[in-house]
Amino acid sequence: MPTTFLTSRRLITIAFVLLVFVAWQLYSAHMPPVLIPSPARVWERFVELWTDPRNLAYAISSLIHVTVSVVLAFVLGVAIALLGYYFNVLDLAIYGRLTPFLNSFSSIGWAFLAMIWFGVNEGSVIFATTIVLLPFAIINAGTGLRELDREVVEMGRSFGRGALRQTFWIILPMMFPYLFATIRLCFGIGWQVVLTAELLCGSSGLGMLINLARQRYWTDMVFAVAALILLVVYLTDRVIFAAIQKRLRRRYELS
Repeated sequence: MPTTFLTSRRLITIAFVLLVFVAWQLYSAHMPPVLIPSPARVWERFVELWTDPRNLAYAISSLIHVTVSVVLAFVLGVAIALLGYYFNVLDLAIYGRLTPFLNSFSSIGWAFLAMIWFGVNEGSVIFATTIVLLPFAIINAGTGLRELDREVVEMGRSFGRGALRQTFWIILPMMFPYLFATIRLCFGIGWQVVLTAELLCGSSGLGMLINLARQRYWTDMVFAVAALILLVVYLTDRVIFAAIQKRLRRRYELS
């Protein structure tokens, strides 16, 4: 029964995707390409993204921006959460003031501020993306710290381990599922944010390519870039992150 149910779900999903493509093809046949390009035109642009070295350079730049931003947000978020864990007096400032403030300010606002402060360059893109991802990292890391096994932590303290050794040898390994979830979440959100940042204050990346396509009315290029990002995020999440999470689940269920 479960196998039949899963097969039915897959068939329904495939049928829905095919229906969308058929509707897209029929609608684009009656619309100018500058408004709704056909799937064939978008496919040609998609192939061009992979074969043209200049377009491929834009994609690589965006991947670098997202990766660096995720790493920075992860390190800063975990460090800030650990400060709140070791110094309870900072708990309200971090979770009651800093995190809500960062969450309430839009990515467009941060991109404009980055452009004013640092100019139009890659540093501005990384800053804007990192600052948007930071509250997600803080909240996830804070949740992991609150879910720690207190008995294990107290046992580590009773054996005389210093705060630094306790952090790296006891606390962080116990938080690993939450830390991994933080990276997975930030990677997905990072692609949404980086396009806005590159569009407003970037000197390279897919956001800049979209801006160029907008100026030249290359609607098929905009569709192709969106398809490329969807493919990268989906494959990374389903192939890499899902495999790691499966291994983590097995390990922590057995331990």
